[in-house]
Amino acid sequence: MSIKSKIDKALLILKHPSVLLGKQNYILILSHMRSRSSLLSHVLGSHDEVCGYGELHYDYPKKSSLLKMHVELLKDTGQSTTKGFFLDKLLHNSFVVSHDILKRKNVYILILVREPEATVKSIVKMGEVTGDEGYLDVDAMLKYYTNRLNYLYQIAQKYEGVLMIDSDNIVDSTSETLNRIKNWLGLGDELTSSYKKFKKTGSAGHGDPSLNISAGEIIKTQNDLALEFEPTLLNNAKEIYSKVIGLKAS
Repeated sequence: MSIKSKIDKALLILKHPSVLLGKQNYILILSHMRSRSSLLSHVLGSHDEVCGYGELHYDYPKKSSLLKMHVELLKDTGQSTTKGFFLDKLLHNSFVVSHDILKRKNVYILILVREPEATVKSIVKMGEVTGDEGYLDVDAMLKYYTNRLNYLYQIAQKYEGVLMIDSDNIVDSTSETLNRIKNWLGLGDELTSSYKKFKKTGSAGHGDPSLNISAGEIIKTQNDLALEFEPTLLNNAKEIYSKVIGLKAS
């Protein structure tokens, strides 16, 4: 960290002493690419008790990592919260969340998953929009999806209080799903299907780069992209998706 960055961080903490002194809560959305995680993050981030709306690309190995989250979110949003939640989402196994973080009672773990075929179609479509050729490799994206859900399955099995959300329910059963999340977090006001646009909304690398996220409202979109899936890879992906979703009823 540069000297300027350290000074900026110190000034920010002085301006918002609640970062160090207040008791804070955290929401970590553990998910995968194209799971509608940007949509859910924007809905949550638009609530008065939640600060954060995107993807910080941070690891969380220890308690001080949460302070780093505070500072970055305050810099990005200009918002402070003394009685609510700081939010981040993690979509890749390369970003580590330690046992010490996952076991904390003030860290709320929300696991969000989407069925594999729609997910990979959406990833490929994103690759066409962004020009990232890696996203166009269907087999590689199925493997990424399967590896990610295997990790999420382990987390869901190991830690109590994890909330499991099927992404389709956000658009198909919006009110019921948002009310479930609101009650789980203990929020005062309702979560609504409309949301704010933020500084990095629509920016590649910080969430959904498509125009859909700029709608400011939960909408159901259609992706009719025709893809060929390798049968074994697709079956593996479907199997782990069913296992993860099956934990909702356990």
